[in-house]
This record gives sequence, C-alpha cells and structure tokens, in this order.
Amino acid sequence: MNARRLLAGPLGAILLALVLMAAAMLVAGVSPVDGFAALFAGALGGPNQIAETLVQTTALLFPALGICLAFRAGLFNIGAEGQLLIGGLFAGAVGSHYAMPAIVAFFVLLLCGFVGGGLWGGIAGVMRAKFGANEIISTLMLNFVAVFFASYLVVGPLRSPLATGAETAPLPPSEWLPILIPNSRLSIALLVAIALAILLRFVFSKTVFGYDLRAAGEAPEAARRNGVNMARMNVLAMTLSGAIAGIGGATIVTGVLHRFNTQLSPGYGYTAIAVALVGDLDPLWICVAAFGFGILEAGGLAMQASAQVPKDAIRVIEGLVIVVLAARRFVATQTEKTTA
Repeated sequence: MNARRLLAGPLGAILLALVLMAAAMLVAGVSPVDGFAALFAGALGGPNQIAETLVQTTALLFPALGICLAFRAGLFNIGAEGQLLIGGLFAGAVGSHYAMPAIVAFFVLLLCGFVGGGLWGGIAGVMRAKFGANEIISTLMLNFVAVFFASYLVVGPLRSPLATGAETAPLPPSEWLPILIPNSRLSIALLVAIALAILLRFVFSKTVFGYDLRAAGEAPEAARRNGVNMARMNVLAMTLSGAIAGIGGATIVTGVLHRFNTQLSPGYGYTAIAVALVGDLDPLWICVAAFGFGILEAGGLAMQASAQVPKDAIRVIEGLVIVVLAARRFVATQTEKTTA
C-alpha cells in the first residue's frame, strides 16, 4: 500500500517523465541509453554543467512555488510567465536608475520583483473575486499583455543609450547577486528559492492562513461555512502567487542577466506548471522536480548535439507530463467527490 501511494505521488510523476522521455527518443529513432547519457553529461558532467543546471533549477523554482500556492487555493494560475516578466521589469527599471550598496540592493530589488509580480497576479485575483472571471483565461491573457507592456517601456520611456536592444541599462556591479560557484552564473538566488520553499511548507502545514488556503482549494463550500472569505482569499492567493514568481524575475535580472531584457524567460513560467504538478504541489518535492527539469533544460542542447535528440522533444515531454498529471488530479478529485 505504501509503495502504491509513493508511486501515485511525486516519485511516480518523476518515473512517468522518464518513461515519456524514453518513448520520445524511441519515436525519434534514438537509443534511450545514448540520449540519457548525453543528457546527464550535458547537465551534470562537471562543475560548470552542474552550475548551469542549478541556474535553470532556480529559474523554474520561483514560478513553480508561486503556482503551487495558487493551486493549493483552488486557483489555476497560468500567468507565472507574465508575473515573472513584470517582476524582472520592476527590478531592472529601479536597479538601472538608482545605484545602491550591495546589501540594500539585495532587499530592494527583490522587493521590487515581489511588488511587480504581486500586482500582476492581483489583477487576475480581483477579476475573479469581483466579476467571477475565469483565472485560467485572465492569467493567460495577462501573459501577452505583460510582454507588450514590457516591450513598450524598454524601447520607449525606459530606453537607455547604453541599451543594445529591448532592455534596460546594465545594473551596476554592486547590485549583482553574489555568485556561489566561481566563473559561473549560479547566484545565491538558489538559496533564496530553497528558503522560500521551506517557508511555504511551514505556512501550508503549521499556520491558520495555510489551513484556510488549503480549505479554500480542497473544500470551498466547507471553508465558506467556516468563515473563510473566499473573495479575499482569491485576491490574496493570486497576489502572493504572482509575487513569488516576480521574485524569480528579479533574481534573473540581478543574478544572471544584470539588466532587464524582454527575452529573460524562454518559457520558465509555463514549464513551472509541470514542475509544480510533478512536485505534487508540495514545496519540498517541487525543489526535486525543479532540479529534474533543470537537468532537462541544461542537458537538452547536449542531447541534440551528441545523441541527435530534437530539443523540441523535451517540450513535447513537458506538455505530456502536464496533461497526464492534470488528468490524474482531476480523476482523483472526482473519485473523492463520488466516495464522499
């Protein structure tokens, strides 16, 4: 029974991802052994490869944790991509215009990301609470608005003579996040993300707010009867969800790019949906899932170069994982309602 539960949870999701990867390689006419060997060599073959894998892990972890919070409240936040972008925009705009000492910049620029992403997520929360708008549609549409809004600002009012494209001016070195591994892009943002995951796990399991949030997602009618203000919870959950994703955008700006660029995310906010689902909406398991997807992101090019596995196959795998896990959660929910 315990083994069955384990396989039905995050471990089973990870095994499912591996099986889907092997199937995709076979369809592409590539030996799974060669493909996995190239993947792990490209992602874990040395200090530089490991550092880059952890960079990708960090970039996925923030939006995945934000998505986790919204999903726990019964809200489907598909807008982490836009929230990540706006958080990075706020941090890049402030950081490029105001030079600050390192310790001040660390808190101020992460707070900018928190505020930017929170505002963007809060829009969808207010629309849901006040007008009953479907948050899936509103957050998805807000992703496109975020892209055009950010593009307008960096090529217009925020454009700097020092910028070479759709980006802000570079941040001064005093505002860069400290690096964990020399000669790499891995910053202390990884430690911030892990600390945030631990904090969220504590909030979900040990606080009244966490109980109310989970009740709103798992049994909304019972939560309402017990005094939970569902409209307020919708706004708060979506705001916090966006804020966490926004911090991720700020860490990319301050720790990796050292400026805001409209191309700062190749789709982290969308991939993070799969990360959150594979992690079974548990913050600590999400850390494991993010590392796994970080391996996919960092090792994908090596798979393409060494084993001739199309990099697009990884996107197909991620999409299949989302569909299968979403279907699994839907079936589990319907089964619980039937037996209740």
